[in-house]
Amino acid sequence: MRAVVRKRYGSPDVVAVTDVPKPTPRADELLVRVRAASLNTADLDFLTGHPAAARIAFGLIRPRNTVMGADLAGTVDAVGEGVRGFRPGDEVWADLSGGSYGAFAEFARVRGKFAAPKPAGLSFEQAATVPHSAVLALQGLSAKHPIRPGQSVLINGAGGCVGPWAVQLAKHFGAEVTGVDTTAKLDWIRSIGADHVIDYTRTDFTRNGRRYDYILDVAAHGTVLRYRRSLTPNGSYALIARTLSGFALTFALGGMISLTSQQKMGNFLWSPGRRSDLDTLAGLLEAGVITPLIDSQVELDKTPDGLRKLTSGQARGKIVITVR
Repeated sequence: MRAVVRKRYGSPDVVAVTDVPKPTPRADELLVRVRAASLNTADLDFLTGHPAAARIAFGLIRPRNTVMGADLAGTVDAVGEGVRGFRPGDEVWADLSGGSYGAFAEFARVRGKFAAPKPAGLSFEQAATVPHSAVLALQGLSAKHPIRPGQSVLINGAGGCVGPWAVQLAKHFGAEVTGVDTTAKLDWIRSIGADHVIDYTRTDFTRNGRRYDYILDVAAHGTVLRYRRSLTPNGSYALIARTLSGFALTFALGGMISLTSQQKMGNFLWSPGRRSDLDTLAGLLEAGVITPLIDSQVELDKTPDGLRKLTSGQARGKIVITVR
């Protein structure tokens, strides 16, 4: 079968699309014929071995899992022993970042607990945009406390993979939403529901005097002390950490702030592929409350080009890989 492979850490230039053996599902797994996959910022981290501490899990010198990819949507090809609730032909979606990865291929092994029925109203391409980024957004927005109608929410990094989902979900929760990103993305962020937009290249939102009830930091630049200036006295800040130093600093300082004030600041414990979250998102998608936002589509053989576009920061929404 064809698969997106890299045998060492590096840029998209180390990625090759080549023939590899078709996997065989283990006792707790499904074998899924991949119809579509999508790119995430996490795939870039997985590609480059970033942060370095993550290599304890990924492989210290070279990647342990050579086939890339987390998000997928497809049809069940085979069911491993002990897996219940699925049969060949079922349409499923899944996030493989909590398991073996391998979504960027014609077939992928998926642990049964990470698979869920694909919403019937979504195409495979639309469904593939959801499991990783939308779950991160949903969990991030509820990490410190549930968002209540009328609260002000700021999404820092609103135009990437996770941010657009967070904008839509925060609006669904009844919040007044501010999206922060680059100049080129501001009109688009407003078009998907943001009430206000801020160009971080021109305005430092932590110094403009505005205060927010909840900040979801997807961009992960700066320290909690900087963002604290933008919180209301009872406000909350949740970081999607991308570096070990950022995680540790936010854990330490955010923990102290949370213990000594009414503000709640820190990282959140992400649970990838949680079935309850996928079911919640499925209901919202089927009701039309939120919608998949696709920047572009590339065929499997062109995945390195998709990774380059994602690296450039120009994508608005998700880049989808179609598998024929």
